[in-house]
Amino acid sequence: MVKKIITFILLVVCIGIANAQLDKLRDAFIYTQAGKLDSAQQLIDAVCKHPETSTNAQAWYVKAFVYKELFKKHRPVNVANASEAFESSKKAILLDTSAENKASYYSIIKSLTATVNNTFGEMLDTVNYKKSAACVELQKSLLTFLKPKANADSVEVYYYSLMGSYFQTVYEKNPKKNMKFLKLAEESYNKVLIRDPNNISSNYNMGIIYYNQAVGLIMNKLDYDFDIATLNDIQDEAVMWFKKSLPYMEKAYQLNPRRKETLIGLSGIYYSLHENEKSQQFQKLSEDLDKQK
Repeated sequence: MVKKIITFILLVVCIGIANAQLDKLRDAFIYTQAGKLDSAQQLIDAVCKHPETSTNAQAWYVKAFVYKELFKKHRPVNVANASEAFESSKKAILLDTSAENKASYYSIIKSLTATVNNTFGEMLDTVNYKKSAACVELQKSLLTFLKPKANADSVEVYYYSLMGSYFQTVYEKNPKKNMKFLKLAEESYNKVLIRDPNNISSNYNMGIIYYNQAVGLIMNKLDYDFDIATLNDIQDEAVMWFKKSLPYMEKAYQLNPRRKETLIGLSGIYYSLHENEKSQQFQKLSEDLDKQK
């Protein structure tokens, strides 16, 4: 990578850039190699804004390199640095049509893709999850730029599935304390299902979220000495959660009728909704599945 940047800077000399801008470009490179990225950033921003160098592909390439390094050093504090590196690479590609140089420009985008993916995973926690969410949109843009025929929805499905699973796990560890993560899990799975309605995992997980809400409501409040009216209210609320679970569980069953957990879930839901015949039907399917093992 360093040799390629030096080659680019030598090319700048050949095309006759003014000495002042050439000095800034060289200095930006030197500062980058010395780890003085903030100084390099100031210089390369000035070079790319100057009329004499604003349309020079090599200047934009160096800017892309500087911002990529800034992102790697400070990630995920400023995901905008990755976006700036991406935009600068695209600018260089637009300005320089030579195949050899384009390979270098694309190498920065490929490197960004790997780094953004790692950043998504590193920041998927209870404190920095918003930064993970910011990575999703950028990653979608990076991947679809590299592979124009790729399905952009599949990128989001992958990342939002991971987010939903993470938030669901956090919530289930302490439902009373982590209620906000239940909402985030729902939002993530809904984003998946908007893009892929037949996604088995997200349908099943949405069903389980609501199913567990109903079961938890009943288990946590049955020991209290409530009057009849209050108990009826609790039962009504539990039924509401079971009804919310049902369409997702039904869909998960249609997509994979041999998953035992889904069969058990449907049996429990229909039992709670007083549809005993359907409950027994799914209970039998579950038992038959065990016999086939």
